[in-house]
Amino acid sequence: MPTDTTNRHRAVAATAPTVALAPITLSAPVQLDLAIYRGDTGHFQVHLTDSLGQPVDVSTATWDADIRLTADDTTTVGSFVITTVDSATIDVAVDTALSEVLPPAAVWDLEMTNNGEVKTLLAGKITSTVDVSRV
Repeated sequence: MPTDTTNRHRAVAATAPTVALAPITLSAPVQLDLAIYRGDTGHFQVHLTDSLGQPVDVSTATWDADIRLTADDTTTVGSFVITTVDSATIDVAVDTALSEVLPPAAVWDLEMTNNGEVKTLLAGKITSTVDVSRV
């Protein structure tokens, strides 16, 4: 008996292999929580280095370090004062006027714009303790 070979091929659905990819982190600020006593001044320095430990020149960078009640608030409580120390180091300061109006809990971050690239370097919570002595 003759065999019909015209319809012998069946369609087989091919599926692509499933590959689980790890998330790629494009940016992730270092978590740094701060505590301040209301009415006091305070500051810390940030020294920027590359993966080999060499200083990164940020002398032409611009900085923004805001404090808000929550990250999504549109209104700032205030901003840190940023001062350049040298080509790779900045000083981040809170003055008395700002620390006097800090709420008991807030959030903050430090953002750098350098050579057209925006990078949030630090972020965290701020805890403010009510002072007893007032000038």
